[in-house]
Amino acid sequence: MKISDLSQASQVPVPTIKFYIREGLLPAGRRTSRNQASYDAAHLERLLLIRALQDAGLRLEVIARALRAADSGKEHFVIAAIDALERPVAEGPDESAREYKQAQTLLMSMIRQRGWQLKAGDVSVRDATRALCTIRQLFMRGEPDAHDLEVYVQAADMLAAHEIPEDWQPEAAREAALRYAMLGTVLFEPLLLALRRMAHVARTRRVLKAQPRKRTPRSR
Repeated sequence: MKISDLSQASQVPVPTIKFYIREGLLPAGRRTSRNQASYDAAHLERLLLIRALQDAGLRLEVIARALRAADSGKEHFVIAAIDALERPVAEGPDESAREYKQAQTLLMSMIRQRGWQLKAGDVSVRDATRALCTIRQLFMRGEPDAHDLEVYVQAADMLAAHEIPEDWQPEAAREAALRYAMLGTVLFEPLLLALRRMAHVARTRRVLKAQPRKRTPRSR
């Protein structure tokens, strides 16, 4: 299809499409003449993904970084895209600080125990390390608890096994796989956090209801 057809199908203006191509968010079309290029369903899928990620609240620079990583060929495209979806976390110590190194050591130990193929430099691992630093500083008073961390690691592993089945073949439909992985990451993280809060409220009410009520002394 021509770029005008792609624009009409995606509801994305032609100048915006050209901008995406220049910035590396969208692959260039197949050149058919000096001033003409042909685009296919993969280009349409990519444009729809960009719009959906923007609607989900991601900034264009974050989307661009993730899509460039997916297209770089340095890592499997799904892994690269997910790992590049860096989320803002609370400010923590510098990565060379002792507190960061301690949290990183604890986290990497848990990763090895689970058999996860992750590196300390992965964005997701760095995000988790900074978050763990904040927890240790403000909530756990600097004392790591490997047992507590293992509970969360097990829960995350269970979710990953549910969401990414053994027979998943992302190469069979590249853009669809990117849409599933990236949108799933962006949209389900807020849901998981909200469900956790719901569970805390429900459990607190149940625990409090099960406790014997203290009798108020009668006034004479």
